[in-house]
Amino acid sequence: MTSPEIIVTNIASDGLTAVSVTNPHRRFQIMDDELAAARGDSSGRPREFHSRSSALDTLRDIELDGKTFAITGTTSGIGIETARALALKGAHVIMFNRNIVMSENLKKKILEEKPDAKIDFISCDLNSLQSVKAAADEYLNKHWPLHGLILNAGVFGPTTKMTFDNFEAHFGINHVAHFLLCRELLPALRQSSPSRIVFVSSLSSSHTGIKSNLSTSEKVKKVMSSGFFRISLSTLCIFKNVQFHPGTMIGTDIARGYGVLGKFFNIISKPFTKSLAQGAATSVYCATHPDVAELSGKFWESCWDDEKSLDADVARDIALQDALWEHTEVLIDDWLKTQKPISTIVSEPIEEEQNSE
Repeated sequence: MTSPEIIVTNIASDGLTAVSVTNPHRRFQIMDDELAAARGDSSGRPREFHSRSSALDTLRDIELDGKTFAITGTTSGIGIETARALALKGAHVIMFNRNIVMSENLKKKILEEKPDAKIDFISCDLNSLQSVKAAADEYLNKHWPLHGLILNAGVFGPTTKMTFDNFEAHFGINHVAHFLLCRELLPALRQSSPSRIVFVSSLSSSHTGIKSNLSTSEKVKKVMSSGFFRISLSTLCIFKNVQFHPGTMIGTDIARGYGVLGKFFNIISKPFTKSLAQGAATSVYCATHPDVAELSGKFWESCWDDEKSLDADVARDIALQDALWEHTEVLIDDWLKTQKPISTIVSEPIEEEQNSE
């Protein structure tokens, strides 16, 4: 079972940086890094953070006053620690969640640590594109800046197999819904330049079974088919400049669809994986740290642009990237055509009956 990754992509012409993160949960990555340096395989720049660094560690010398970050999925897993770390360092954090009660509980806990923390909540159910569009519209109507968009939410083996809009659940929630949210919020991101987009994906993207010799149309069909592994790949293809993986088997709630079995795996894997704060480190690092500002087209793991686990033949397939992007645009445009404007129903005044005597 693999936890999500995060992707950040850099679009220099727009002043946007997008980053993806890989495997933030492997505790012993530092040993590999030291061996790589001894062999002369390092990138030439110093590495400050490792698999055991927490989200707050990556923000040690950074103040985020005046910065605004929007995050999906902050009611469980690494999303909680991502929101907490950013808020404690002075950022204005907007949570996009469907669970109002859990969102308010997290806000209350953060305010107990930092009474002047700036935290807001926008209702957003990624199972419904209408809810996603309404959430984006609400954000834009508030005229908030947006310096970082962290697309953290995701599902793995959900009990409900199809979304409200009749997409396969993994594809509809992890891919299409986030694509729409990102597209709708681009005006705010561009106006707040320099800004960043961070996507959570997974090392599972390297186990899709998609062969590089397939035609582009066949690859797109396979990416759209049921399966967390292939949808993890779709985030790499669509948001293609920088990617990251948060860590393997972190004790998040992403496998809640597996019930008791999912909880059992979380318990037995806990001694060997990262904590939630460590799992959130790469998300926060990619969204805020100056080291990432000029880097693009990389796959990140434990706050480092590590691509050892990347299936580059497929993830770097430019024809697939373009085709999947265009196909997703078509899916969303077709959906928009089916939406009817909300009409206001005006009731006729009710005349009181005159009692005849």
